[in-house]
Amino acid sequence: MKKTAIEVYALLVCLGAMTCLSVNIGLVLHDTVSLVKPSLTISTYQYNNHQNNDNYWQHQVGQSNIIQLNDLTLNPKKDKKFVKRPTKNELTQQRLDSYQSVIEAERRSAIRDLIFEFIVILVSSILFFTHWRFVLHEKK
Repeated sequence: MKKTAIEVYALLVCLGAMTCLSVNIGLVLHDTVSLVKPSLTISTYQYNNHQNNDNYWQHQVGQSNIIQLNDLTLNPKKDKKFVKRPTKNELTQQRLDSYQSVIEAERRSAIRDLIFEFIVILVSSILFFTHWRFVLHEKK
């Protein structure tokens, strides 16, 4: 059964569209999990830094070039002033607020990615069905 160049083109477009659909369905599932349970999909680095006050404080110290000396910290960028570690309650509140921000950022990212993936699925579906109809029409 010999195929015309146009039929081969249409079949290749269908193959590409199906590949895009397959990949995007997996991404939609991942982003759906990110939307429903973002704590499962945040990075391990972020997750570990928000598990307790010590990890959070170490993360804050390392992130802003602060040198830690026991309960005092030295920030070379800010006139070499010592900064005392916040109290347990203050640090806990900062950590929980930061964790909530990370969770909200993960949700926002999931929503943005889902919108993009649904657009790709829509375009791929249109390409697939229009070209598949052409292939079916050519067979008759």
